[in-house]
Amino acid sequence: MDNRWPLALAVATLATRAVYLASVVHDPFFDYLRHIPDAFFFNNWAQGIASGDWWGGDEVFFIGPLYAYFLGIIYRLIGPQLTVVRVIHIALEIGSALFIYGFARRAVGERAAKVAGIIWVLYLPAIFFSSFVLPVSLDIFLITGSFYLLARGVEGRWWNFAGAGALLGLAVLDRTNLLVFVAAAVPLFLVYVKRLGWRRVVSYFAPIAVIVLAVTLRNGVVGGDFALVSSQGGLNFYLGNSPNATGVYWNLGEVYQGRPAELNKNLATLIAREFEGRDMKPSEVSRWWMSNGLAWLRDHPGDAAGLYWRKMRYFFNDYEVSLNVDFYFIKFISPFHRVQIPWFGFVFPFAVIGLAAGWRKSPFARTAGVLFVVMYALSVLVFFVSARYRLPMVPILIAFAGAGLVLWYDLWRRWRWRSAAALTAAAVVLGACVMWPPPGIRRDGAFGQSYYRYGKFYFDQGEYEETVSYLKKATELTPEMYQGFTMLGMAYENLGQLDTALEIFWRGTIVAPDKAEMHYNLAIALVRGGNLGQALPSLYRAVELEPSYAAAWMQLAEVYIGLGDYRRAELAYRRVVELSPGDGSVLYRYAELQLQMGRVAEALTYAQAAVEANPNLPGPGFIIGRVYYRNDDYLAALKYFEREAGLQPTSSELFGFLAASYGKLGEVERGRAAYRDYLSLGGARDPAFERDAGISSE
Repeated sequence: MDNRWPLALAVATLATRAVYLASVVHDPFFDYLRHIPDAFFFNNWAQGIASGDWWGGDEVFFIGPLYAYFLGIIYRLIGPQLTVVRVIHIALEIGSALFIYGFARRAVGERAAKVAGIIWVLYLPAIFFSSFVLPVSLDIFLITGSFYLLARGVEGRWWNFAGAGALLGLAVLDRTNLLVFVAAAVPLFLVYVKRLGWRRVVSYFAPIAVIVLAVTLRNGVVGGDFALVSSQGGLNFYLGNSPNATGVYWNLGEVYQGRPAELNKNLATLIAREFEGRDMKPSEVSRWWMSNGLAWLRDHPGDAAGLYWRKMRYFFNDYEVSLNVDFYFIKFISPFHRVQIPWFGFVFPFAVIGLAAGWRKSPFARTAGVLFVVMYALSVLVFFVSARYRLPMVPILIAFAGAGLVLWYDLWRRWRWRSAAALTAAAVVLGACVMWPPPGIRRDGAFGQSYYRYGKFYFDQGEYEETVSYLKKATELTPEMYQGFTMLGMAYENLGQLDTALEIFWRGTIVAPDKAEMHYNLAIALVRGGNLGQALPSLYRAVELEPSYAAAWMQLAEVYIGLGDYRRAELAYRRVVELSPGDGSVLYRYAELQLQMGRVAEALTYAQAAVEANPNLPGPGFIIGRVYYRNDDYLAALKYFEREAGLQPTSSELFGFLAASYGKLGEVERGRAAYRDYLSLGGARDPAFERDAGISSE
C-alpha cells in the first residue's frame, strides 16, 4: 500500500469541502436554520441537551436522537457555533474518505480503492449535504467506518468486529432503517461463521443490541413506552404508502386541512387519538399509521405496484430528490452547481459492473457490501425517497464503482475490445436508464419552494424589495403554494403599493378559491383601501369556508361597525367571543361595541371579563373607569384610570378623565399634573371643563 495515498485523499477532501463551504458562506440561510425544518428541529433539541437536559426531553424519541446529542455536545463545549459544526462535518468527511479507501482496498483491490477515493473527493451531493446542519455527514462516517472495520477484521483481531458493530449501532440511532440490514446480516454471518468464528459474530451484533436496547429502555423509563429507538416509523410508512403517496415526502397537514400547523408528530398523534377515541402511546400511534398504510397496499395492489415502480425510478435516478434543501437551486449561490454533471448517473452504472465483476480478496467484505446496498435500498423504498436518505448507501456503491472503472479501463488497455465494447455498451445503457427523468420530474421542479423560502426570509428581515423579487418567481413557478401570494401581497403593502397588493390578493383567491385565508387577505386589503362594502363578500366566503375562522369573523364585525350596522356587528362579535372565549382583546372590542350601542351594563361586564383574562391589556380598564365616572363613582373610576395610565401613557383622552377624577375627589395638585399631561399629549384646553373639575393648567 502507498502510505501517501490516504494523506492525499485527506488533503483533497479537506480542500474540496473547504472551498465549497467558502462558496456558500454568503448565503443568507447559512446561519438561518428556520427554513430547514429538520435542521431547525435538531438545533433546538441540541440546545436543550447542551443546557443540561441529557435525557433529551421527557417523551419517547420521535426521530433518531444521535445527531441531536452530537450537536448538543458541541454546543456544550463551544456554544451553538454553526460554522464550527460544518468544519466538524468536513473532518467527518475526511474520515469517510479514508474509510471508503480502506474498505475498498480490502474488498475490491488497491487500484479500485484509489479510484473510489477520488470519486468520493469530488462527489458533489456529499459535499453539498456536508454544508448543512443535518446528520448526513455523521451517518456516512459511522457507516463507512463500520464497513472498514468489518473488512479489516476478517483477517485481523476480533475487536474490529466489535468496533464495526458499535459504529453501525450508533448509526441506527439516526437511521433506524439500518435495522433492516442488521436483520439480513444475521444469516450472512452464519454462512461465514466457520471462517469468522463465533467470537467475531457475537462481537459484531452485541454492541448493536446494547445500543438499541439502551435507547429503547430510555424511552420506556422517560416516556413510559418501550418504543424501538423512535416512534416515527409508522407515520413515515404511511407517507410512503397511502392514497396521497407519490414516492417522495409530503406534509400530513396538506391533506388534513384545518388542522393546526404542527410538527407531524403532534398532528399524527391527534388524528390517531381522535379516530380511536382514546389516548394512545407513541408506539401505538406508530402502529396505527403503519396498519393504515398496510391496509392501503392490500386493498390497492395495482396502485401500489405503480407507486413502487415510481419509487424505484426516483431512487435509481440521477435526479437528487429534494427534502428541506434543493440540490439544484443552490446553483444561484455556489458555482460548484452551475455545471450539471451526472453524479449518481456516473457512479451507479459502474457500481453495477463492479458488483457483477466477481469476487476478489475478501468474499465476506464484498458480500456484506452487496447485501448492504440491496437491503438499504429496500429499506428506503418501503418508505419514501429523497437524496438525503439515499446518500448513506452511495459510499459503498462508490467502492464498487471504482472496481467497475478499473475493469473497464483494463479491458480497453489490453485491447480486449469485444469485452470492453460490451462493458461500455452496458454502462451506456445503464447510464441512460439512470439519466432518464422519471415522470413529472424537472431539475427546477422545486425552485418555487426555494424561492418562497428566500422570500419569507427577507420578509422576516423587513427587506421587502428582496421579498418581492423572490416571491414573484415563487408564485409563477408554484402557484399552488398559495401562501406565497399572502406574503407577496403583504410585502407590496409595506412598500406602499396598495393597488398591486390588492391585485396579488385577488390572484390568490383565483389560485386557491377554497382557502379561507386568501379571501380574508383580499378583504383586509379592501378594508385598508377604504372599500368596506366590497370587503363583505370576501369575508362571507372566508367564514363560509372556515366557520371557526375567528379573525375573519372579527374583521366582519369591524366592517359592520365601519358601515354603522351595529346589529350585524354584534352578531359577528358574538361568534368571535364563542370561538375565543378567553381572549381579552376580543372581549375588549365587544365591550367597546356595547358601549357604542348604549348598553352600559353589558359594556361593563365584558370589559371586566377582558381585564380578568388579560390584566395588562390596554383599553378595557378605561371603559370600566368611564362607566364608573358616569355613575359619579369617582374613586372607583380613578382606580382604573391610574391603572390605564401605565398601560396607555400617550392617550390624551385618558389623562383628561384622570385629571377630572382627581378634581372631583378634591386632589387639585394631582389633577393639575394630570391635566398638564393631557395638554402635552395634544388635548384641547377647555376652560369650562377646568372650572367644573376644579382644576387648571396654571
